[in-house]
Amino acid sequence: MTPDSWWSKRTGCAKALMAESFRQGMGRPDGMERRLAAALGDLLARPGSLTRAVTAYLVGIQMGVPEGRARAMACGIEYLHTASLVFDDLPAMDDARVRRGMPTLHVLHGEGVAMLAALAMINRGYTLLWQGMGQASAGRRELAGEWVDRCLGTHGMIGGQSHDLGGWRDGQSVADVSEVAARKTGDLLRLTIVLPAMVGRGSEREIQLLDRLALLRGLAYQAADDVKDVIGGAGKSAGRDEELGRPNLVAAEGFHNAVARLGRLVEIGDRVQRMLPGPAERWGMLAPLRVGVPEGVEAIGLSLGSAVV
Repeated sequence: MTPDSWWSKRTGCAKALMAESFRQGMGRPDGMERRLAAALGDLLARPGSLTRAVTAYLVGIQMGVPEGRARAMACGIEYLHTASLVFDDLPAMDDARVRRGMPTLHVLHGEGVAMLAALAMINRGYTLLWQGMGQASAGRRELAGEWVDRCLGTHGMIGGQSHDLGGWRDGQSVADVSEVAARKTGDLLRLTIVLPAMVGRGSEREIQLLDRLALLRGLAYQAADDVKDVIGGAGKSAGRDEELGRPNLVAAEGFHNAVARLGRLVEIGDRVQRMLPGPAERWGMLAPLRVGVPEGVEAIGLSLGSAVV
């Protein structure tokens, strides 16, 4: 069996395990208010790709975190991510109507119940994170707690979302767009792969490289998403960022430059991943975080080039 096929099988098993944890992690709905229970039931029935949960779980196992605690931590991260999407979809934010092929939660259950369901997932998510940290030394627990606050708080994902809502119609720079992406998208990936290393036996060098890699993969993911917003396809409507007045790398520096930047981010991320200690096969769980240039970009680029000529 090749390393790639071994990791594919291991990742598949981890995904099945995390899907079950995601569905069961909120506990039984007995005694829960019926509308809240229905909204949470809909959220838990649609776990999405679980990329963050699977990656966090496998990094935790690699770093020596006990299996049950690694699973709790990974599920907590996925709950926090899912809750952020509920808020992201609200009319006051992105006003999305569809998520994961189904009507968004506020469309199905109303804005108030949707927000309460998201808050319930945040509450449970933090509880699961603390459970995952339980076996770590006092020093590592303190470091991990500070990292959670840094990645999720006002200087992390929440701060990034706030910047995202700012007025961007009057012009945007690459630096500003990248700063929003680093906070809004990069910091959640930093939590995903750095926290398990902090809680486990990750060395200072491993933690530094994982942190750098997570930021690069997050920036690349957001750059690819910005490009897809322009070209459409793959379930994404074209021009949504422009319509809502949101930051977008293509708007900041043009289509060709944005695609070139995406390629550089992926390449630098690959170099950083190769610097991680041990054989490359040791870090196979990180492969799903790597994004490529979206389909259709080459054709769009040729069309734009012809138009310029």
